[in-house]
Amino acid sequence: MALGSQAIAADLPTLMCTDTSQSWTLSITQDTTTFAYLDRKSDMEIMQRSIAEDQDWPIAMTVVGPRDSGIVIVESPNDGIYDVRILTQRGETPILLAGTCQEGA
Repeated sequence: MALGSQAIAADLPTLMCTDTSQSWTLSITQDTTTFAYLDRKSDMEIMQRSIAEDQDWPIAMTVVGPRDSGIVIVESPNDGIYDVRILTQRGETPILLAGTCQEGA
C-alpha cells in the first residue's frame, strides 16, 4: 500500500537538480525551491505535494513564487539519482525541462 503524501514528502531529502548542459538549476528543500533559468532566479514556496494514486512515486509539487510558478515531478531514485521534470512558463510560452537530481547539503 502506498504511503501518504506527507510521509513521502517528509522522506524526500534536500535535492540539487540540473540538466546535462546545466542551463537551469533547481534546489528543493522541505518547504521551498530555488529555480534558476534564463538569467532569472526565483525562490518559490512548495504549495502542494502529492503522489500518484496508490503509488509511492512520483512526487509532484506545485511551486509558486512572486514571478514564477510551476509543477515539479520527481521520480523514484535509481542509484541515488532522481529523474525530474519541471513544467513552467516564460510569459505565454510553456516550457518542459528534464534533468536529474542528487541529494544536496
